Amino acid sequence: MPDLASHPASVNGLPLVLDTDIGTDIDDVYALILAAVSPELDLRAVTVVNSDVHLRARLARHILDLLGRRDVLVSMGASLSLTPGERRGWMGHEGLGLSLPAGPYAEEASVDAAQRIARCAAESHAAGVPLTVCTIGAMTNLALALRCYPETAAHIGQVVAMASDFGGFGPQNARWEHNVACDPVAVEIVLRSGLLVTLVGLNVTSQTAMTRQDVDALEAIGGPLAEALVGMHRVWLTALRSDRSPMHDGLALSYLLDATLLPMAPVSPTVHTHGGQSGVIQYDPPQAGAPICQIATSVDVSRFTQMFQGRIRQAVRNR
Repeated sequence: MPDLASHPASVNGLPLVLDTDIGTDIDDVYALILAAVSPELDLRAVTVVNSDVHLRARLARHILDLLGRRDVLVSMGASLSLTPGERRGWMGHEGLGLSLPAGPYAEEASVDAAQRIARCAAESHAAGVPLTVCTIGAMTNLALALRCYPETAAHIGQVVAMASDFGGFGPQNARWEHNVACDPVAVEIVLRSGLLVTLVGLNVTSQTAMTRQDVDALEAIGGPLAEALVGMHRVWLTALRSDRSPMHDGLALSYLLDATLLPMAPVSPTVHTHGGQSGVIQYDPPQAGAPICQIATSVDVSRFTQMFQGRIRQAVRNR
């Protein structure tokens, strides 16, 4: 299977759309910062998904503004899942811990997330550098882009997703994961699309963490970005009743910065889309005629932590 991080980058970095359910778990915010400040990436747009997409869009816009990235477009996406009856993904603390600018979100309201993804794919294809889409929430927006704009969305070069949980092959090792469970129908559409897909799952992301002491270190640096991060992160730690939280989404995004952090294995996935197993993916060795993707099997935690913490702290110092 080809190396999914091997597409040539433009002079401005690898063209990227980040699709996120920002506002619930704080890790989306850190992944957005990493995408916005890393020179290896050319962040073209942020698309938001699940439940109150107006609030999620306002959160993304605010973080980008704190980073000085007014050039990055933010588009609202699907509030509802493509999976009948599925409504998970909203905990009620979204938007707490920071002060958002007043007023409704109206930027680029005429272009929804699916259309934005398709447009970015077409623009990148025309420039000769395929688009990467990184999904760190439900895959609904990407699935809608594939369904509504199939010809242009087919030009997407690769998909990297924080999704699933790889425990080995066979039904005895099949596991549930939140982002998959938010819209398993969308996951199945993406995995059957023929796009090159990399999955970074709980089996590796759960080995990462930011601690309360790390949050305190950001507070000590100071500044408006630090204030926002500290406020939101403490709300999340309270929700978890913990002094540490995994950086699931930051690790998935980091694969695009250094693919050697995450050894991969090719697999054939089977997505359970309904019933008691909804949100579970079973993996088998690659099979002819079946969808094939690659999934992370291990992670170099120390190298990831050093890179991740270094870039986040530098971003805070710069703002």
